[in-house]
Amino acid sequence: MIGVIADDVTGATDVAAALSRAGLRTLLTLTAEVDDHEVVIDADAVVIGLKTRSLPAADAVAQSLTALDALQRVGADQFYLKYCSTFDSTPEGNIGPVTEALAVRLGARTVVTTPAAPLHGRTVYQGHLFVGDTLLNETHMREHPITPMRDSSVPRLLAPQAERPVGLLPLDIVRAGAELIRETITAAETGGTTHLVADAVSEDDLAALAEAIGDAPLIAGSAGLIGAIARRRPRSDASATRPPAARTAIIAGSCSRRTLEQIARFREEGAPTYKVVAASGDTAAGLAQQALAWWDRLPATASALLYSSSTAEERDASVDGAAELYEEVAGLIAHGLAEHGVTRLLVAGGETSGAVIHALGTRVAVVGEEAALGAPWIHDVAHDLHLVLKSGNFGEPGLFVDVALRDPAVIGADA
Repeated sequence: MIGVIADDVTGATDVAAALSRAGLRTLLTLTAEVDDHEVVIDADAVVIGLKTRSLPAADAVAQSLTALDALQRVGADQFYLKYCSTFDSTPEGNIGPVTEALAVRLGARTVVTTPAAPLHGRTVYQGHLFVGDTLLNETHMREHPITPMRDSSVPRLLAPQAERPVGLLPLDIVRAGAELIRETITAAETGGTTHLVADAVSEDDLAALAEAIGDAPLIAGSAGLIGAIARRRPRSDASATRPPAARTAIIAGSCSRRTLEQIARFREEGAPTYKVVAASGDTAAGLAQQALAWWDRLPATASALLYSSSTAEERDASVDGAAELYEEVAGLIAHGLAEHGVTRLLVAGGETSGAVIHALGTRVAVVGEEAALGAPWIHDVAHDLHLVLKSGNFGEPGLFVDVALRDPAVIGADA
């Protein structure tokens, strides 16, 4: 069984989608303290989604080791640390410390790591991370409010937060095939290199890496590499499920360019939208109450969007702790919608998704059909909720419209 530790909830759904796409029965848990009895399906892979991306390293390490213990208890024998394909992490970040802590626990001397995910347009060449054909530090991620990415070199980004040496597995070695890749890894182990950043610009490159390291106890990266590893495993061919007919609520907190495009497209359709705007002195409870009152005034079958997303120019710097306030509001809105009988929710943004999951009390979910690449429907069986937890940058511009207004299940609900 493959066990995955993801550093946020949207990353967890992304990697769960990759595993499910490869034909593996995949279970998603959203707590590091999952009980054995909660693993209710005969799973080929279990993904634990944490909320550690922005935590201090010591806290992220502690939670990740707890997750490792849980995965070992349910029978995982290979482990993957999943981080964002744009390597969202500062010099004080925790990707390096968490990798090293897991490596020590598992006895792994060298860990191959890469954020490459060609399906999502993320590639690594000469150690530099590209988004499409643009270097990471030249994209909108340069101005990310929490993890501004001012460099594109993955080894340089990783080195300040790592205690152990960082090396590079270059593309010419990757393309020479599995035997030379394994020889290079052995040399890295002999030289004391713990983090070996791998170049990859295509799915074939990831397949070569997967062939070489498919049995390694610990690997790290985005959903790209684990997807290639999963494709080498025997397929269970579990059928991915879709949620039943019902109205859909969209909660968006991401300020990424793609989420803003999705909001704009939804508004262009003339669909109901509500923007949460905080002023100095506002409380999360008050803002959520206003949003839920607006929802109650909608027609009983209407799907709608509630969002706090905005451009950098629109953000009000006078509101202290605005990001945390909006996250709390999103959680309260989601909880209120669930109490109002809403069973289909699409949530945009990693931090927003974490807040929503916490508020809903979702612990374990079965991975279903993808609403967009890397953004599957998941079914919280305990609360009978169907959720899409979408990374801010994922999905086509029309995703909100497609899920909430044109999905046959929703149309059937309106018929």
